Amino acid sequence: MGMKYSIRKKLTISGLIMLSLIILMVAGSQIIVGFFKNTTEELIIEYHELHAVQEFKMSLSNLLIFANSLNDNGDYAEIEFKALVTESKVKLDTCKQVLTISHKLSLLNEFETMMTNVENAVNNLFQAGEEEKKSINGLILSEIKNGISKVDLLVDETKVEIEKYEKRNQTVILHGTFTVVFFGIILILILSIGGIRFIRNLTDPIRELVTVTQRIGKGDRKVKVSVNSNDEFLTLADSFNNMLDALDETTVSKNYLNNILENMFDPLVVTDKNSIIRSVNSASLKLLGYKEPDLVDQNIKILFNNDIPKDYDSSTTESKLNNYQQFINKQNYFISKSGKQISALISCTILKNQKDEADGLILVGHDLAEMKAYEEELEHIHKEHLIAINEAQEEERMRIATDLHDGLGQTLSAISFSIQNLNTNDKENSSSVVKIQEQIDSAIKEAKNLAHNLIPIMIKDFGLVAAIENLINKANDVYKTKFRFNSYDFNDRIDPKLEKAIYRICQESLTNIIKHAKAKNASFQLFRAQGFIVLVIEDDGVGFDLKAYDSGSKKIGIGLISIRERIASFNGTFSIDSQAEKGTELIIEIPCRKKAVYEKN
Repeated sequence: MGMKYSIRKKLTISGLIMLSLIILMVAGSQIIVGFFKNTTEELIIEYHELHAVQEFKMSLSNLLIFANSLNDNGDYAEIEFKALVTESKVKLDTCKQVLTISHKLSLLNEFETMMTNVENAVNNLFQAGEEEKKSINGLILSEIKNGISKVDLLVDETKVEIEKYEKRNQTVILHGTFTVVFFGIILILILSIGGIRFIRNLTDPIRELVTVTQRIGKGDRKVKVSVNSNDEFLTLADSFNNMLDALDETTVSKNYLNNILENMFDPLVVTDKNSIIRSVNSASLKLLGYKEPDLVDQNIKILFNNDIPKDYDSSTTESKLNNYQQFINKQNYFISKSGKQISALISCTILKNQKDEADGLILVGHDLAEMKAYEEELEHIHKEHLIAINEAQEEERMRIATDLHDGLGQTLSAISFSIQNLNTNDKENSSSVVKIQEQIDSAIKEAKNLAHNLIPIMIKDFGLVAAIENLINKANDVYKTKFRFNSYDFNDRIDPKLEKAIYRICQESLTNIIKHAKAKNASFQLFRAQGFIVLVIEDDGVGFDLKAYDSGSKKIGIGLISIRERIASFNGTFSIDSQAEKGTELIIEIPCRKKAVYEKN
């Protein structure tokens, strides 16, 4: 037990010695302060006395000056003279109250007699004749001068007292300074000699421990602590050596673990129980653009642009970490140092300590940027394929239309010409020929209509607006629904592929309105708006169920699907608003450049 408390005993003894010296210094200081206080109070009294005497002397001097002016000028100001006499008497009363017995108090009685004589003389002065006034004024001057000379005796006496107390104060200060310096030197010597020895007894074992830990940090796990002391440091050294033996047998090398973490392909972030980041691996720093000091000691919120709701910060550590875990597991991107969103597959779990208590969070992410790039590339290829398919369809329509026009159409025309040259004298034959002629004319007309529907020749020759107007006019000639078409800011040509796509969208929409909408009125509006082509199609028909469309129901025909694919192939967007018995509105927006730009490219 003696060894266990040896450091405490050393500290206690050292503290008692220092406390004793401090008490002595304080006691000596209090004695010195007492002496200094007494002499200071005496000095203050003497200064008050000196002030009162000098004030009285000043009042007498004022009287003397006034009396001299009376003698010179002959101008007797009774009221002012009496006021100065009264002021001098007041100053004399102040001296009587302030002066102590250490002074010649008998002088005060003489001053009173002098002031009485002066006062009486002043009263008589202003009632006497001219010659008598000079005599009385001379008496007054004599009394005042005599009083001033006696006041000077009091002033000198007070100054002597002040000088005595000042010397006493200097003596007290000198003795006090010597006492404080003496005890201070003793205290410094004790602290220097005993403190250095005591500090060495404490620091040598600590230095040994630090040296050993540094060597362990460099990988030397065979080193041991050696302490030459007979106190608690010996017990600490033995415990430390035992701990090193246990660690050497049961733990994995820190370097080995760090190598695993640093060579991970995916980002890894570890926080403490307050959600403060305490370690990150190289993959995290590379992905997010940070340096390690920028992330360590920051809240995990920094990786999600501080979007974690405040109400997730629960009062208990475990519930807060649970809330953070649930939030992070729902995220699909990190926020980099530059503020950019980085797509990632994120997994978060709670880190447990040996007591199975929540001690922090472990966050692992997988960069999806490359996968996203692949998806975007596939999407781009898909759109190009859609455009290519549509172009192939247009080319096939062109071939079929050409065959109808040049093949079937010409054949039917030749048959019609041959029938017209037949002998029609026979009435029965004539009637049959007429019927055949009508059927052939109808077939020729149908072949032309099919050809025109397959290839919108007007787009190539006159542009998109003219082609849509022609489509609408033909529909108005044939169907009961009243169609309207308006275009705005559409004088320039655009990409031919896009022109064909928009024409087919209008054609498909017109067909849907005729077949399904049962509308009385429908309108097509085409215009430019901030680098987009906007097509708005409205009807007042029966409408349809948007939920069925959003869910991909088979009840929705291939018409809308075809429209959606054509729009998507040109990076466009569209929205549908439809309600039962209230009609349908289709808004399409497609990015577009003018034709001149396409020709340059």
